[in-house]
Amino acid sequence: MRALTERAGLVSASVVLRQGGALDVRREGRTIVSEWTTRPRAAAPSAPPPRTRSVDDAVHAAEWFGVERPIPPPPAARAVHGKAGRILPLAYADTPIGELQLIGRTAGDAKGPPQPWLAGFARQLAFLIMRYEVEVWANRRLGASMRLVGMGRVLQDLETHLERAARTDLPVLLTGEFGTEKPQLAATIHYGSARRDQPFVEVNCAEPLGSPVEWFEKAAGGTVFLSGIDELPPALQRRLPLTMRSSLGQWLADAAAPDVRVIAASTADLRERVRDGRFSQALLAELDFLSIAAPPLRDRPEDMEALVAAAFERRGFSPADKRSDALLAACRAYAWPENLFELERVVARLAVMTDGRPIERDDILRHTPWIASAPPLRPRPQKATAFQEAPARPFEYAPSGGLDRWVHCALNKDTAELERLHDALRKALLYLGDHYAEPISLGQLARQAHVSQSHLSFLFRSALDTQFKTLLGRIRIHKAKEILATQMRRQITDVAMSVGFTDLSHFEKSFRRMVGQTPREFRRGRAGVDGAR
Repeated sequence: MRALTERAGLVSASVVLRQGGALDVRREGRTIVSEWTTRPRAAAPSAPPPRTRSVDDAVHAAEWFGVERPIPPPPAARAVHGKAGRILPLAYADTPIGELQLIGRTAGDAKGPPQPWLAGFARQLAFLIMRYEVEVWANRRLGASMRLVGMGRVLQDLETHLERAARTDLPVLLTGEFGTEKPQLAATIHYGSARRDQPFVEVNCAEPLGSPVEWFEKAAGGTVFLSGIDELPPALQRRLPLTMRSSLGQWLADAAAPDVRVIAASTADLRERVRDGRFSQALLAELDFLSIAAPPLRDRPEDMEALVAAAFERRGFSPADKRSDALLAACRAYAWPENLFELERVVARLAVMTDGRPIERDDILRHTPWIASAPPLRPRPQKATAFQEAPARPFEYAPSGGLDRWVHCALNKDTAELERLHDALRKALLYLGDHYAEPISLGQLARQAHVSQSHLSFLFRSALDTQFKTLLGRIRIHKAKEILATQMRRQITDVAMSVGFTDLSHFEKSFRRMVGQTPREFRRGRAGVDGAR
């Protein structure tokens, strides 16, 4: 608002909120001052409020800015009585949420800012107003803050999608990694819609209370939020459609069924689960009308400062007292596999353990070393030489980087290296080092690491630049090389079985791909090396 007042040469600018109150910015001599003022809340109209046109149209309709071919102004765009200025409506999902009042000295003197700039400013202003309205509503109704934080391009694009979803009653499927803002997105869509004054019922699908009939009756007229729909038990997947109104005509609706909008959230890939027979195809078809992905934190480095500040405030700390360049640099470089959940824990731990002083790099290394030692985020390298290895070399194992480094960590329990990793990844590597010869699934490994499968898979990709199965195969082949080099009379089939392969052909193909030789060629080469010593 200060920038707008300066740039447009205004006497004053005000944002008047539909909830009551206003932010006033005005000139006093050469100084620009701002203050919050209390204003009477607008009386509720007898008829529904008129739907405004877009903010862009409202800007073009303001003759004060000298549009060559002005669009006829919408009802809410009007001149300020007796002053050189305009009032521009601020709208969200076509519903008025406030006004932007701009006052100039004279109509001739005030040229105003460029129209595209003002249009973008007004749109962002409407989104910010909606964020704080959602926060007030969520604190009152849900007992939790659901405000989105940040002003980066990724979040701006996301809010545009949320506004579009709020205009309709179509089902919405929210997707995103563990710890992303899916509940906040669901709350924003509900509050921004015509159902904002109706119930918002969240169902924890992993441990749901009650039946689908009870959920929908409780949410009648409003929204039911199916959080973690990927974890909904199969029996409830079959019962849920009997309660929902089918948007595709897959089943006939009960005339007495309550009118409820459905928003669902999933961490897992539901299409993959359908292919595996673990999720209902009919249910997914009903849910996946509008699909919105919650972005991971690694895609939002420009929002990190605001997110860290918000985390400090939620824990009762002043961001000005705790924030430092070292902390922000570490946070921007780290990939945040658990996203906001992990950020919240890290910020809280550092804030508590550093008393009242700013958090410096030594504090990070002491209390949360994995975020300080993380390599900078970078584009994923092309994979072409990941498994290349010299065909004949002395077998004294020296990790050369890449996958060899993590094989060494897993098998030799390299404490220095392991301490640099995320706790869940450290647990996974230690488990692989001890149990490589056993059948291991991603689900089993995720349970050992106490994280979800998708989260663990992301950790392998982002921190180790590989996949779980690839590293497990590499560990098994390394152990096979040890046996082949030291136990010359042991049968190759027995070697394969002892390191976890159940099929000799698969073992030989994997060995040749990673080592560049067959197991027999490798053994003959080792015999030649030993004989030459």
